[in-house]
Amino acid sequence: MSILKLDYQGLPVHADREAWFNATEIAAMFGRRPIDWLRLPETERYIQALCKREAEKQGKSEVRKSHFVKTKKGGDLSQPGAQGTWLHPKLAVAFARWCDIDFALWCDEQIEALISSGREWGKARAQSSIGYQVMSEILQSKRQAEGKATLPHHYGNEALLCNAALTGQFKPLERDRLDKAGLSLLTRLEARNAALIGSGMGYRERKAALFDMAASYRHSMAAILPKHAA
Repeated sequence: MSILKLDYQGLPVHADREAWFNATEIAAMFGRRPIDWLRLPETERYIQALCKREAEKQGKSEVRKSHFVKTKKGGDLSQPGAQGTWLHPKLAVAFARWCDIDFALWCDEQIEALISSGREWGKARAQSSIGYQVMSEILQSKRQAEGKATLPHHYGNEALLCNAALTGQFKPLERDRLDKAGLSLLTRLEARNAALIGSGMGYRERKAALFDMAASYRHSMAAILPKHAA
């Protein structure tokens, strides 16, 4: 799960790209606990109704509460805000209203923005995968034309080159932690590298061209590179 940090009156609120919110930290801001809200009869009825509606939409016999409420106790806890009770966006506003009405209004605005940006991020993520595939195909075709075999490390070296142009580090890159701008630029880097491979340009020249292409982004992200590199 890629976690985003939002700011509410100077306090951190964590959500993911699908607009799920960390209810535990939100409740703590107002001296409350998610479990107390989840135990309310009206909350239970509402979740039951959501489960029924979701089952109808998906054509399933049953959708359980866990579809809308998740508890994070393990997994990737290196990310701030990972632990706690997480609520589906369809529950987040009702929960936020229980916490504080002003916060509920802010929360509603954030959910709308997250869902919208999440769709755009998803498109950029899909395009970045295609960019890598195209680069790999051209690399294989070029080497085949030269009578050379293309081994796994050849593909890996080109991927690391594009990653390094973006981040400054020759390391595997977890694309799900890149923002939309980073994903879009990575796609362009892979397309540029593919074109340069096809033209017969050598590795050193390609490296210089790609690093120059991504210089502005790389410098702006320098302070948070450890968070983006796997």
